[in-house]
Amino acid sequence: MRLLKILVPGFLALLAGAWFGLHKTDFSLTMPPVSITAVVLPDVNNVVQHGAQWQGKVVVLNHWASWCPPCVEEIPLLIEFHNQYSDSGLQIVGIAHDTAEAARVFGDQIGINYPSLVLTSGGSEMMISQGNAQGSALPFTAVFDRQGNLAATKLGVLDSDSLHKLISPLL
Repeated sequence: MRLLKILVPGFLALLAGAWFGLHKTDFSLTMPPVSITAVVLPDVNNVVQHGAQWQGKVVVLNHWASWCPPCVEEIPLLIEFHNQYSDSGLQIVGIAHDTAEAARVFGDQIGINYPSLVLTSGGSEMMISQGNAQGSALPFTAVFDRQGNLAATKLGVLDSDSLHKLISPLL
């Protein structure tokens, strides 16, 4: 009987909590908008770069790694777009989920001509905050509008058509 006096109120409290959670949750609450200004990372030369410096531009923020074959595959396209559209207000920025040395050596070899930042920890959290539900899947691209707000995302390898579709409405 003593055990029943403990279990019944506990079970009722559990049910009440479940009901409250299902019926009283305010699903209108959302995370604050993701902004390019939230990006503060060192580049491959260990100089801290602030995303705020790119506000006013359309920013293609590409998460990559030198050990990721699909990432390596799309970098020439990003170099090409940087060359073609930087005068129109496009800024490509790479975030290497790698060591600074590996990212710098690879970038020099392939000719990366845009800022390449380095993220050695917290990558999953950053990508999730930018819309990558998997958190660790690469390559992943987040596009920010001229006001610095997240405008679009793409998980997987970019091709020319998909990148044009992501940036054209923003340029």
